[in-house]
Amino acid sequence: MDLSGSWNYIEKMARSRLANNKTERHVSEYGEGIEVMGVAGEILARRCLGLNETVHKHFDGGYDFTFAGKKIDVKATHLTPRVSCRFLQWPLRKRIKADVILMTAVDMVMKQGIVLGWVTEAEMMRSPINRSRAEPCHEVPVPDLHPVYELIALHLQLRTRL
Repeated sequence: MDLSGSWNYIEKMARSRLANNKTERHVSEYGEGIEVMGVAGEILARRCLGLNETVHKHFDGGYDFTFAGKKIDVKATHLTPRVSCRFLQWPLRKRIKADVILMTAVDMVMKQGIVLGWVTEAEMMRSPINRSRAEPCHEVPVPDLHPVYELIALHLQLRTRL
């Protein structure tokens, strides 16, 4: 998905988030580009799900938006040719406050990205723990993520019931 037309907004919102949310650990470990990637990932998810593309400026309270009656937390990674070899990760120390964790991948040079898929909170908590990382975390391989169309189908089912 092409993000070039939204890139100025993405960078502006990333600067705003850095000004409002900056924590020493967050920026020192990942650099300021982590916010650009995060905003771009959220825009990708919103666009894919047909939602407005207005993102929050402050701490999100554990999820980015609601869709199909579910609280969605969007995570982003670098889009590389081997992105399918990556994992959606969740640190053991961090409580999940969303119903669904949705993973995106962003190429920040080409200003493009894709939605990789999603898991439920319960699925993430049941996933294997990788203790060999600097920070132990649950990990779900990208190929094991649910395709985004399943989330869209759930939304459509809910709408037709109303």
